[in-house]
Amino acid sequence: MKFVSLLTTLSLIASVFAVNVTSRDGTQIWAEATGDPTKPAVVFIPGFSCTSLAFNKQWYDTKMLQSLYMIRYDVRGQGLSGQPLSNSSYLSQGFADDFVAVINYFGVGKKKPILAGWSMGGVTAADIATYYGTGIISGVVLMGSFPYRNMLTDVATPWILNFIPALLDPSLANFGPTAKTFAESCVAYGDQLDQNVKYAWMGAVAGQNPNIRTWSIPHTQDETALLKVKATLPYLVLHGTMDHHIDGQKLQAFLTGNFGNFDFHIWDNVGHASFFDAPDKANPLIIKFAYQYWNH
Repeated sequence: MKFVSLLTTLSLIASVFAVNVTSRDGTQIWAEATGDPTKPAVVFIPGFSCTSLAFNKQWYDTKMLQSLYMIRYDVRGQGLSGQPLSNSSYLSQGFADDFVAVINYFGVGKKKPILAGWSMGGVTAADIATYYGTGIISGVVLMGSFPYRNMLTDVATPWILNFIPALLDPSLANFGPTAKTFAESCVAYGDQLDQNVKYAWMGAVAGQNPNIRTWSIPHTQDETALLKVKATLPYLVLHGTMDHHIDGQKLQAFLTGNFGNFDFHIWDNVGHASFFDAPDKANPLIIKFAYQYWNH
């Protein structure tokens, strides 16, 4: 049985394929899919200045491959996706359009996939709600994330609020140390982060035009449409007590006072990239959530 399972997993991994999907404004969005297309669809969206390769601990996990149809893509302006050099390219609708273009390309547009967002990737649900409605998704997984952009200062840690200006600095004088600090801050113990991963994450920041960082972070978002379904839209929240970016206690208190259908998990010795620090905890919960709510 184990041999058959291994063959099945290898077959699913072999079926991975990456494409460039054309978004509504012509921006090329790099995307990739793997797993079983007949199973619940989960779309993984990375955080600010990061790439979807951060989800490798989900992407190559045997149980995830067998249980889900996983899609991941690089946000416009990041990773292998296009980097249009205009402020208007980083408004709310562009991020919503990219999600829709990707799910339609992979044939899950009418199947109401689960959105799984890391950090700023999670607020894409609010963009989608504004321009396409929440009827195109079955639920949201927040990994070191929060529901919408305008609540960032309510849940962000003082450390990340003080660090953001350095990350947005277009000069190269302190870029190396800044990128290193940013990469290390995404996990609980940055000094123990695997060197290959650390420099890959630093490279993601280095590969981004610095102007895009200044356009992307402050763009406005209207959460009105999302808040209309705050009592019913399912959320799975995966957080760490050592998240250096988002305060877990503040986030839980905010959700308790404002949202009605969420399952909150917070783990010790886990950082901002909760799915990376604790895949053994995160992956089974993602699968369970997907089977509970997908296509409902």
